[in-house]
Amino acid sequence: MKRAITLLATVATLASATAAQAAEHTILILPDAYFPAVTYVNDGDTVRFNNQSGAQHTIIAKNNSWELGPITNGATVSLQFNKGDQNEFYNKNAKDSEGNYVVVGTVSFATAPLN
Repeated sequence: MKRAITLLATVATLASATAAQAAEHTILILPDAYFPAVTYVNDGDTVRFNNQSGAQHTIIAKNNSWELGPITNGATVSLQFNKGDQNEFYNKNAKDSEGNYVVVGTVSFATAPLN
């Protein structure tokens, strides 16, 4: 009986670990925006950036800690996000006359708001 309970506990632990696996999210790269502008993730989730902008695109982190690209039109690249990673990102080539980035996206580790 004790062995059966141990086996049952092991199976339950493995089942809950499988349910907690990292998720995958997709962000569309559009000509003048990222969609969605804010993507809610958990630690270890992967974000796929799908370029639908009609042109080559390079994404950089706010603090320049990571860069993706150039990403050709129609291509997809992935990046795993962990808590502590820079989570605000920009189109490297889209700045206003004052040098501010105008295409901004965010990956948030906060709980997604309810609609």
